[in-house]
Amino acid sequence: MQEGFLLEEIHFCDKMKFQSPLAVTKREDRNKRNMAPTQWGEVRVTVPKEAQEALANFLMERGSSGIVIEDAEGKEGFEIIKAYFPHPLMIEAQSISRYLGAIRGFFPEIYPPGVEIRSIADRDWMTGWRAFFKASQPGLRIVVKPPWIRLRPRKMIVIDIEPGMAFGTGTHSTTRLCIRALEKDLTGVYDPPRRGGRTPHSVLDVGMGSGILSIAAAKLGARHVLGIDIDQKAIDNARENVRINKLGGRIRMRMATISQIEEQFDLVVANIDAKTIEEMKFSLMDRVAAGGTLILSGVLDGEMDLLKRLFPDGSFTLMEVSQEEGWACVVLKRA
Repeated sequence: MQEGFLLEEIHFCDKMKFQSPLAVTKREDRNKRNMAPTQWGEVRVTVPKEAQEALANFLMERGSSGIVIEDAEGKEGFEIIKAYFPHPLMIEAQSISRYLGAIRGFFPEIYPPGVEIRSIADRDWMTGWRAFFKASQPGLRIVVKPPWIRLRPRKMIVIDIEPGMAFGTGTHSTTRLCIRALEKDLTGVYDPPRRGGRTPHSVLDVGMGSGILSIAAAKLGARHVLGIDIDQKAIDNARENVRINKLGGRIRMRMATISQIEEQFDLVVANIDAKTIEEMKFSLMDRVAAGGTLILSGVLDGEMDLLKRLFPDGSFTLMEVSQEEGWACVVLKRA
């Protein structure tokens, strides 16, 4: 840790769609703010880590406005999912239990869960929400914090992220791995002969979510950054984060698929998942300019062999594989 700068890290799942009730309220018309809920429903379920994404997606589809993931103390391999609904009666414990029973064939470790649902006041949610998000240091030089925290650490790059409807707060392993890979590439670690005299990159961020990787790339020196996502809500959240970080002149955003992008870039980063990477393999390869870098994450340790088969030696050279908490990040260099 540098300069005696202590950062408290939290466990937050930013690998999935995410919506903060506060962020929604900020985007509402002023005339409608008096319609904001005064009571929230909090659902609390303990599941195996492997099942958390499936359950979180289920709860989001049922109308949850926020998902929080915590480690289950004393239960190794399990996590607590807390889901928040704008009204306590929007979700029933029975429907959650039925869903978990239906997916038990995929996740045998699921046991009959105790589903807890309680009401909380809006003021309690707002207080707890801000207390939950703290500064974290995902990279060697990068600090990520919510806008309401004031930090000016020396020799560090500070990124403000407004928790919103898209993943990416810098605490999930895949985001951290991508940020570290960006730091290395944009400072010449993967290209030693040019270290120290590197020309700022053009960067494509595939599935930009909150925009955290686009913002990190720009703050690390990339001159032109394009972030794409297929979710308009993610683009809206990213646009707000770009504005907060005062990078509107260097970061463009488009709601588009990678197949709709015709430019080539010095660096392409995709923090998605192995299946999607496999589906867009050729588009990803085509978007990387000669001598450029491809950073891929959202990949489990057990899926590494798949990626190596997708990008054989010759077209791309494997530069680095980094791992954290069961997730992996692959850095490839185009010939």
